[in-house]
Amino acid sequence: MKYLYIFLFTFATLEGMAQVGLQGIWVEPYYVTSKSDHDGFNSSGPLEEGAVTYRIYVDLEPGYRFQAAYGSPDHPLEITSDHVFFNHNHSGNTHPNIIPERDLARDIVLLDSWVTAGAATENHMGVPRKFDFLAQDGYLRFKSGYLENTVRLSEDDLSPLTLKLTDCDGLARTERLPVTTIYNLDSLGWAMGSVSRAKRLLVENGAWACMGKGSVGADSLSGNHVLIAQITTAGKLDYKLNIMIGTPEGKSIQYVHSNPQDREVLHPALTGQFVWQGNTASGKKSRAKKSKKKS
Repeated sequence: MKYLYIFLFTFATLEGMAQVGLQGIWVEPYYVTSKSDHDGFNSSGPLEEGAVTYRIYVDLEPGYRFQAAYGSPDHPLEITSDHVFFNHNHSGNTHPNIIPERDLARDIVLLDSWVTAGAATENHMGVPRKFDFLAQDGYLRFKSGYLENTVRLSEDDLSPLTLKLTDCDGLARTERLPVTTIYNLDSLGWAMGSVSRAKRLLVENGAWACMGKGSVGADSLSGNHVLIAQITTAGKLDYKLNIMIGTPEGKSIQYVHSNPQDREVLHPALTGQFVWQGNTASGKKSRAKKSKKKS
């Protein structure tokens, strides 16, 4: 565990006597798969019926930065499901910075499972589809017949899921992409590698991070949602997270989901569950249910 803390202390002096900076965790149902998405399994790998792509965002106050997500023996970080994670068997990888943009034109590469420090592709930041008001990227192409599903929860539903990903993709092109640094995460390879079929990412002495000052959300001027993971699964999504954030003054705060140690702050939003209910594969009326956060 001492090696993890050496890594974390490379950022700044820690502070954190109050819950500031971290407003919560936002799990976004990014996309609901359809039959046509499943039909490409020979190229993409097995994708379970009813699979939903979830994006996990750290919701920060303006001026704060995401620095690391980490696990230690005192409070392991866990992202789990009761169904396997989807990992694209040709172009998938453990973090999106190293998935070539040209590969996004392959069937459902965009739904691959990974961790990140803000990036969603080799050249794009992730932004909640709810706040994606940008025109479609003229340089980005998706293969016809895939990623076209829409879901309407009610007759007056105006949520992003009623739009095709080709019309609202949750991506913001940037020349200043945050780099995801992986530290001591052997479990990441077997949980989110290109041929992995795992149900759990467990981190007990490691982290993924954005070195230096850290990263802000693509919507940092209107909100500040930093994408830290994307998981595609047909089951419920459970998470127990520990997050280090940077303050506007250049210091850092470590927030944990349980059992806080010296200089760590307990935050109830870091434990939760997200369940998608309904006939997701056909795109019929469905609904999402988020469980109450555990303290």
